[in-house]
Parts: sequence; structure tokens; C-alpha cells
Amino acid sequence: MRPELKPLKRLALCWSVFCLALMLTPAASAVTNKELLRVEHNQAFQGLCCFSWSESVAVSEPSTVAPVIVTWSTDYQATGSFLVALSVNGGPCRFLGPAWINPFGRGDGGGFFESHYIQWLISPSDGLHKGINTFTLCGGAASSPPAVIVLGFNTLSVRTSK
Repeated sequence: MRPELKPLKRLALCWSVFCLALMLTPAASAVTNKELLRVEHNQAFQGLCCFSWSESVAVSEPSTVAPVIVTWSTDYQATGSFLVALSVNGGPCRFLGPAWINPFGRGDGGGFFESHYIQWLISPSDGLHKGINTFTLCGGAASSPPAVIVLGFNTLSVRTSK
């Protein structure tokens, strides 16, 4: 073999290995855009429970409907106790699991935030159906006069169970 072809042969072999590795690596995006919502700015809400917080995700169910897992995590400030729940497919705000958020901070978006994490298991008896299902975050102050909650960086996601 001619000496000037050896580097080209090595380069072709390396390139082939790299391409093979890319083909065998699973895709980095495991969920669709509709299954994941990420909010990167502060949002303030005030009012008695329960009203929509306008954060929604959706997932498509096959002909055999199976439970889904909805997860919400947030940084927050709250001047009083808040309840958080879900609206399934445009239905009423329902408490389908953990719901309580304790007061923390000034409620003006300045200073420190507390973190909160909730996970709900939504079953077919909770209103899931074949096709697209939507899940909207809702809630409000637990007592009057209405407190203020400021949601900082937060994510809402839904995953089908397998």
C-alpha cells in the first residue's frame, strides 16, 4: 500500500465508527414539546382556589388508555398557604394527589425562593381518554384574604406509563 493512503484509510475508519455510534445512540429528546413545559420567568397569581394558572401539557393516549404521570417542580414565594391541583381535559380543578404549598418569602419576586415538587398519577378513571389528553395546572389561595404566589423557574411534564 502506498504510504500516502494510510492516513486516509485511518480517517475513513474513524469516520465510520463515529457514524455507527451516532446511529446506535438513542435520541436526546425523550419527550415531545407538548409533553414538557418550561417557564423561565416569574409569574404572580392571586385569588382564592381554584383558577387556572395557564400552564398546560398534553399527551396522546393509544386505544388502550393507561395511567400517566404528571410532574411539576417550581421555585416559589407565597404570602400564604396555596393549593395546587390539575384540570384534566378542560374539566374542573381537581385534587388528584399532593396539593399544599406552604407560605415562603415576600411574594414580590425578590429575595429567596423555596423549591416545591409534586407528582400526580392520573388514571383512566380521572378522565383520560383515547387521543390527546391535556393537563392544566390550577389552584389558588387556601384562605381569605387571598395571598399572592410568585412562581419562579418551573417545569410541568407528563409521561405515559409503560
